[in-house]
Amino acid sequence: MSKTALSIQMLEILYSRGIVSIADLARLLDTNPRNIPEYKKVLEEAGYVIDTVPGRYGGYVLNKKYTFPSTRLTDTEKEGLMQGFDYLLSRNDFMRKDDYSRAMAKISSALMATDTPENTLIANRFPLAMPQGEIEERYAAMARCIANKLAIEIEYLSLSNEVSKRVLHPYKLYMYNNAWFVIGFDEKRNDFRYFKLNRIQNFNITNQKFRIPLTYNERDFIDEFGMRQNGEWYPIKLKITGKYAMLVKERIYGKNQTVEIVDKNTSILSVEMQNKEDILVFVLGFGANCEVLEPEWLRKELIVTINSLRDKYQ
Repeated sequence: MSKTALSIQMLEILYSRGIVSIADLARLLDTNPRNIPEYKKVLEEAGYVIDTVPGRYGGYVLNKKYTFPSTRLTDTEKEGLMQGFDYLLSRNDFMRKDDYSRAMAKISSALMATDTPENTLIANRFPLAMPQGEIEERYAAMARCIANKLAIEIEYLSLSNEVSKRVLHPYKLYMYNNAWFVIGFDEKRNDFRYFKLNRIQNFNITNQKFRIPLTYNERDFIDEFGMRQNGEWYPIKLKITGKYAMLVKERIYGKNQTVEIVDKNTSILSVEMQNKEDILVFVLGFGANCEVLEPEWLRKELIVTINSLRDKYQ
């Protein structure tokens, strides 16, 4: 019988009894007493707390004060937990901040009583301008409508800076590019749409119930890269130079990305990205350190934009 199987049998024995001597455990498991400490080590690595009782009538006893099995964190796991805590508290788009703080206080007092971890400095660059309370209010309203399948009336600010009234059947809340979105059916457009919570000016939960149509498939709209219906995907190829040649390797900008290192000052970035306007802004962000190799439409768009900028500042 394998060490794992014997360790599980030893756990069953300890769970059903009090103190069990090494000799008795060896007899019950039909193994050498020298193997018992090894099985104890296997169980402890799995998270069980097994105490050793010294003396003539001593042996091993399963400590049942802890959750079965107990959650014992390594030092690096503790550090990761606390850094994640600092990171989430630094954001103004984390909806369960108070609940999370109370839970972490309990975990800290139970498992980290002797630790004094330093707070990690987290700079939340470009946070949303809308106050956290208003984001939470919209999040809670959407969550309620999703749970109860209730339509919600919203006044929505578009990219053209115009407010329009919509009736939305919300299906799912999700985060994309550090902002909260909801996807659902827009009665006005008679189609499935994405809505950014911080662009909702006002809202009113209705008593109108809705059903999610059988034709709706979430994977058609959201995947690991974000919003699939947020415009066509375009393959682009850029020659990046200077300090950006190294920096471009640090992030994933889209699908099927590769970075070819030409030399210490030159990299070739090939990637598929969405939305022509976003791609143009992305490329302009590199300034003179970027040359568009492909596609041709992007080169032409850049020429028009650069000429417009030149005329504006001359």
